[in-house]
Order: sequence, then structure tokens, then C-alpha cells
Amino acid sequence: MARRRTARTPAPRDEAADQRQARGLLARLAELLRRIDHPRAQEVDAVLATFDTDPAAAWQRLDGNAWWAGAGSLAAESLVEPEALPAAERAAAMQELRALLIDLAELLRARGPTNPGLSSWLLAFRNWDAAGV
Repeated sequence: MARRRTARTPAPRDEAADQRQARGLLARLAELLRRIDHPRAQEVDAVLATFDTDPAAAWQRLDGNAWWAGAGSLAAESLVEPEALPAAERAAAMQELRALLIDLAELLRARGPTNPGLSSWLLAFRNWDAAGV
């Protein structure tokens, strides 16, 4: 007799906890971007502020192409070393940036389907993190 596969129902998410986690990560990301004089710090602040007025829109923006798709995405910009910092501090800032993006990507994935570009960036970031890049 053939076994039937049953569809797994994902565990319900704690929306308040997800929002707290996202806000904390976004606040840290915005602060880092300001520290490295990155022009997208204001964009991150705007997503963070959107959680106060329209959480669904905030999640949508966080999972958008501006964050995860293509050459102009924030994920892609994590490849460019911040010249505003002394050379000795750049690698650590890049690792911190990628770690924050990993945490945000993992949070988004835990919530359900994500931007098609996210999984590729998450894999790359994890590999670079494991290699100490």
C-alpha cells in the first residue's frame, strides 16, 4: 500500500515577535549603514518606520527587489567595501552587514515564500561567513 504524504501546515507565527525581531535587526542595520556612510540608511529607517503604520507594507518592502534582486539591491551592495571606514575596519563592517542580512533573510523565509533572489543571497552570505570572508 502506498504511503500518502500529508501536507505540513506551518506552525503559526508570533507576529509581534517577528516584528520585534525585524525592528531590532533593521535598527542595527540602519545604524551600521550610517556608520559606513551608506546612502541607503534612510531607506532602512523608512522600512523600520513603516512597521508602526502598516506592518504588511513593511514586510512587503523588506522582501522586495530593492533588497534582494539584482545588481542594484541592498544585498548586492554588500559586496562593495565601505570606503568611509579605515581599511582595517572594512572587513568587519562587511561581515556585520552580511550577518544582519542573513538574519533578516532567515526571518523572511520562516514567515513563508520570499523574493526569488533571497535564497541565492542567503546561500552566498552563509558561504562567505563560513569562509571568514
